[in-house]
Amino acid sequence: MNQRYDAIINGAGIIGAYTAFELAKKSYKTLSVDKLPEAGYGSRSGSCAIIRTYYSALKTCALAYEGWHYWKDCKDFIGVEIDHDLITYHETGCLVMKTDVSQQVFRFYKTMEEIECPYTEVPINKIDSYIPGANTSSFSSAKTLEGETFGEPTASSVSGAVFFPRGGYVNDPKLSTQNVQRAAEVHGAQFKFNTAVAKILQVKGRVSGVELSDGSTIEALIVISIAGPHSSNINEMAGVADTLNLLRLKSKGSVV
Repeated sequence: MNQRYDAIINGAGIIGAYTAFELAKKSYKTLSVDKLPEAGYGSRSGSCAIIRTYYSALKTCALAYEGWHYWKDCKDFIGVEIDHDLITYHETGCLVMKTDVSQQVFRFYKTMEEIECPYTEVPINKIDSYIPGANTSSFSSAKTLEGETFGEPTASSVSGAVFFPRGGYVNDPKLSTQNVQRAAEVHGAQFKFNTAVAKILQVKGRVSGVELSDGSTIEALIVISIAGPHSSNINEMAGVADTLNLLRLKSKGSVV
């Protein structure tokens, strides 16, 4: 007999876990499927755990700034007792160097002002007050390890820096994901690991569920793909790979 859910979430990284958490709080019956053995096991485990607000597009900056408010008070955001130690967020701020190849840093100014996120320009002679002992020589552009001049400066100094106070890092990126998984489960979310989505099922051009690598089928009118590097494969299964990009989302059926 096929199982039925309100929503299937492919991927149990930090974004997938948070999606399950938010849907479960709204009483959706959710199933999160991940081909790896536990939440946060994939690319999330390999991340540097930095929380920052500056990105190349306004929408991602706005999302990141909203997320910063949750990271800085994770316990209050989760709002339930869980059987894991909570991650610790360290508010250090982020310092971005100005180099010949990082001109996009100047585009951050307008974006930060638009979302009302603070930033400070830092002259070259003040960088040491943010990072004592910093080497302010310029090493851009990036070089390969095999290059004869790898590790040698390309200019006497960078032209300055920009400091973003709303940022820092968490102590354990995988634990942060598992914290959210546990919170989602308190609200009724379910997770299935070591299982991959093998096929997106459709009826009359609309999503009807998924077929899993173990041969089982799960029915749902909503299928969400948040599988990190594997997302493109899922989008191809659903026939929507050519209609998606960062700022324009068009879905076939209810696959997003």
